[in-house]
Amino acid sequence: MTRLFWLRLYFLFVLAQALLVGCSVVQPAWITVVLPWPASPLNARFIATLYLMGAITALLCLFATRYAEVRIALIQIGYVTGVLLLITLPHVGEFTPTTFPYRWVIFYTIDPFVTGLLLWRWRGRDPSPAGFNPFAPLFLSYAGVLGVCGVLLLVLPTWASHLWPWTLPPILAQVYSVFLLTCALGGWFAAHEPRWSGVRIYVLANLGMLLLIIGVSLWHADRFDVGLATWIWYAICITGVFGFGVAVLRQPGAMTEGLRG
Repeated sequence: MTRLFWLRLYFLFVLAQALLVGCSVVQPAWITVVLPWPASPLNARFIATLYLMGAITALLCLFATRYAEVRIALIQIGYVTGVLLLITLPHVGEFTPTTFPYRWVIFYTIDPFVTGLLLWRWRGRDPSPAGFNPFAPLFLSYAGVLGVCGVLLLVLPTWASHLWPWTLPPILAQVYSVFLLTCALGGWFAAHEPRWSGVRIYVLANLGMLLLIIGVSLWHADRFDVGLATWIWYAICITGVFGFGVAVLRQPGAMTEGLRG
């Protein structure tokens, strides 16, 4: 629809950015094109999976026909890009003119600003109807687990990195925290959206991300610590895949269609 032209143009821009980092899942060394800090192959590939979730989200949003379908995605993109910029600013003095992350800073200054404008422009459009979301327990549980982990990684990065199942520098712990908190934020909004159309993109993007994370984890299984943290890691990922998979399979009969009216 013509009225969604600017939203589609925006998501095309987001898709290009996400793929720029997401391609590092194939070649971890490419992460240096954007990421300001060094990352091991495992960390580079994990970051790439987080961005590929964004790519899946943006790609699906390109084909949305109503604003309700992309509302959660817009909120998440505005949050993740804005907070990534905020956690970068205290470290600006660590860079030289040669090593300064110009792409990173430019992208994450433009993105939250444009996202804010779009959210303001579309405020009040296509509001959620009253209704019960049968998958609310799934979304809230997911948001709770990721939210707690995200807060710990953000506030206590050094301590939390010691509990991580593989070697994690504190600065990357904070980068991870932003994405975990973004997923948690999306889960909160998804739990209060009774229409499948309003949560479909969130569900599919997180399902895709979790499958990619499991794949990357198995590829680098030798880099994981032997212990409880690794078992918890796989348990969370597999449980998430099962939960979101059930949501995809059951959605036609369990939730409001959301495209009527």
